[in-house]
Amino acid sequence: MSYGYEIDSGENQGLSNRQLALIFGISIVGIFIVFALFIFPIQNLFRESIPEQVTITSKSDGECVVNSQDHPRVIPNCNYDLGDKLQITYKYGTAPIETHKKIN
Repeated sequence: MSYGYEIDSGENQGLSNRQLALIFGISIVGIFIVFALFIFPIQNLFRESIPEQVTITSKSDGECVVNSQDHPRVIPNCNYDLGDKLQITYKYGTAPIETHKKIN
C-alpha cells in the first residue's frame, strides 16, 4: 500500500550552511533597520546645535541655572552674575550646554 510519499535517500535534506548563514545575515540586517528607524532614530545621533538667548535665574555654589526652551540647564564653574543675559548653544533634548557667552 502506498500513500504517495517518496522516501528520500538522505541527500538534500534541510538547509545548507550557506543558506543558514544567509538567513542569519538577512535577519541581523533587518533587526538593525527596525532599530535604526523606529526604536533609536538615526537622526538623534546627529542633532543640530541650537543657539538661544537666556537669563541666569539662579546661582549657587559656582553653578548658574538658565531656563532654555526645553528645560533648565546648569553652567558649572559659572563666573556670571544673577540676571546676566547669555548666548548659549546646546543640542535639543540633551542636558549639557556646549558654549556660553555674556551678551549686553
